[in-house]
This record gives sequence, structure tokens and C-alpha cells, in this order.
Amino acid sequence: MTFVSKAALAALLGMGATLAVAAPADAQRKKKDEAPAAPQIQVGEAFRTAALAADAAIKAKNFAVADQQIAAMQAAATAGNQDEAYFLAQLKVSNAQAKNDRPALAAAIDELLASPKLKPEERGSLYYNRGVLALDTKQTDVAVQNFERAKQAGYNEPDLELRLASIAIQKGQVDQGLASLEKVMAARKAAGQPVPPGWYDLAISQLYRSNRPVEAGQWARRKLAEYPTQANWRTVLALFRDRADNKGATLGNQARVDILRLMRDTKSLADQNDYRDYAQTTQDIGLPYETVAVIDEGRASGKIPASASIFNTVRTTAQTQIKADGSAAALETRAKSGPNGRAALAAGNVYLATGNNAKAVELYNLALQKGGIDADEANTRIGIAHARAGQAAEAKAALAKVTKSGPRAEIASFWTFYVDNPRIVASTPAVGNN
Repeated sequence: MTFVSKAALAALLGMGATLAVAAPADAQRKKKDEAPAAPQIQVGEAFRTAALAADAAIKAKNFAVADQQIAAMQAAATAGNQDEAYFLAQLKVSNAQAKNDRPALAAAIDELLASPKLKPEERGSLYYNRGVLALDTKQTDVAVQNFERAKQAGYNEPDLELRLASIAIQKGQVDQGLASLEKVMAARKAAGQPVPPGWYDLAISQLYRSNRPVEAGQWARRKLAEYPTQANWRTVLALFRDRADNKGATLGNQARVDILRLMRDTKSLADQNDYRDYAQTTQDIGLPYETVAVIDEGRASGKIPASASIFNTVRTTAQTQIKADGSAAALETRAKSGPNGRAALAAGNVYLATGNNAKAVELYNLALQKGGIDADEANTRIGIAHARAGQAAEAKAALAKVTKSGPRAEIASFWTFYVDNPRIVASTPAVGNN
């Protein structure tokens, strides 16, 4: 960021506006009828000489000399000379910025803002950046004061409102902060401007921290409605998954796999770490057909490198389990004669993994009829099967039957959103510790 006015420094350094230095009294006399050609800047010769040397030293990054010459400027400055005070503050800002000395920069900006010589159009960005520097030292009240002054001075960059909303939320005023954010977002949309994705991220993260996951999910889906990229899908779903595992609660692998399935369908599995999570989860809950399918898909896409030998072991184990379990048809036969719906649910999972969505729906419905299973889990997967078959109405009807609150209901909400908003923008999914 640039804080100093190039035009102002040009004037000081003799490159622009008319410069007047102290001179003998007779040389300063003008005829009464002679109008000055341009406003003059009044600085002493010693001050100007030190300023030239300071500017050269800053540009050369010779900060020891720059500090000496700024001290010389200060010593040569005349009390009450607004021009000298203004230029001194300008070079202090330039020097502190070049050194990345943020405490000195904050003090120098304060001096510059105190100058009546500062142009009105330059005040907004200076107030904003002074607020940012105040946040560095956790001076929240000082930051808010400067941000408000920046607004009054006409500064209207998106980050300003985001920071004000963030401060309110971090103070525990979550609803107040979100209400402010909503107003600014509405104003931007009314003006035909996009809402920056970071604004959604602020709301999502703070709502999760406030243990308000349902609202966090709503904001996440709002973000995806505007920015349906693979990277955003991954970030949103990974954050939901990890937050559901927080605070002593466990998401559970049966719910986890349905999140991973959505990541797979939105093409937001990013790399071998995501595929390892998926393969391990399906292996742990006895879904070997899906384990093999996911590993083969990851290899075909190049996201599982040939050197990742751990997948060979996992795949071999899954294939052994498939032989032990028998074919899908054999599982279906056992399911129909079973005393409860557990075998039918397992058979439905096999058909879902192998892409036979119609059979998956049939077996999941059988599982529901026989009972003894988690109905919300079965209805979620009926919705997934219908979604994969392109049957949007049927998918949404099944997902609407998920009545349990908590993560399972949110998973159904994300799948329902995907059914309504299937457009995914190709991007490089973010990879990290999510």
C-alpha cells in the first residue's frame, strides 16, 4: 500500500509545484498588483536539504542515513510551519513503510492526519490503514474510530465494512455484526456489485465458533450459490465435517461418508489425502465396493499418484472383503429373507457404490420397510441415489424425510442444495488441513 502523496513529495523535492525557501526580506517583496502564479510552499533551505537527503536514503534503503536526515529535518523545522510539518510527516510515513516498521508507521500516519495540508481525498485510505495498524496491537476501539472516520471521508472499499462487522462479531455481538454485514451485502447487490466471498467466510467461521452450525450451513450454501467452485465446495464441506467433530462430539463414519460422497459428486476431492480419508472411511464401515471404486477413480484422475503404495494395500484388503461378501445379487437375496433391514441397507450400499441407482433405491426402501435401521441414514442415501440418477424431485422428497436434527439434517440440506444447484465451476480445490 502507498501512503504518501507523490505530488506532495514532488513539490518538496523541487520537481513540481512552486517552491519558496527562506530568502532575504527584499527578495520576498512583491508588487501589490502581482498575483502569485501558483500557491507557494514555505520551507527553509536547511529543511529542504535534509528532506532531499532523507528521500534519497529511503529509496536506497539506507535507513540509518534516512533516520539521521529525518532527525535533521525535525531539528530544522520552524515551529508553526504547516508545510514543513506536513512534509516531515510524509517522509516519516515513507521511511516507516519502507522499513516495515508498523508501530512507527502508525505514529507517522497520526502526524500526517493531523496536518491541515493533507488533501481531503487522501484522508479516507489513511484512516482505514491506521485502523488496520491498530488491530495489529489489539486496539479495537482505536481501530473502530479510524474505520468510522474513513467512512466519513468517503472510503468505501469492501474490506472496511468487513472489518467493522468482524470486530462486532469478535466482541460477541454476532447478531449485530451479521445484521451489519447483511445490510452492506444488500447494498452491494442493489448496486450490481458482487459480494466478496470473504464476507461469507467471516459469517460461516464465526457462526461455527458460536456453536450455531445450522446458521453456518445456511451461510455456506449462500456462498456456494454465488461461487459454486470446486474449491469452495471442498472448503465448505470440509469445514462442516471438521466442526461436526469438535466440542467432544463425533460425526461418525456413516455420516462422514455421505459428506465424502458429496465431495466426490461435486468433484471437490482435492488430492490423495482426501481420497485416503474416503477410502479409509469406507473400509472402516465395511463398504469395500466403494473403497475400490474411489481408489480407481482417484488413480484415473491422477490425484492418487502411482507412488502412493498405501492405496495398494487398502484396495487389496477391500477386494478380499468383496469376495467374502459375495455379489450384489447374493447380498440382495439375503436381504429379502433377513429379519430386519440391516442386510437390505448393506445391499443398497453395494448398488450405490457400483452405480446401480435404481437397485440402490429399491433395497434402501426394503430396509426401511423391514426396520431396525437408521431411517434418516437410509433416506439420505435414497436421496443420493435419485440425485445421481438425475431424478431431482424424487431426491428432494427423500431428503426431506430426514427429520433428525444435527449433522445428519445438515448433510441432507447440503445434498438438497446440490440437487437444486448442480452447476459446479471447475477450479483447483484448496488443499490444507481442513
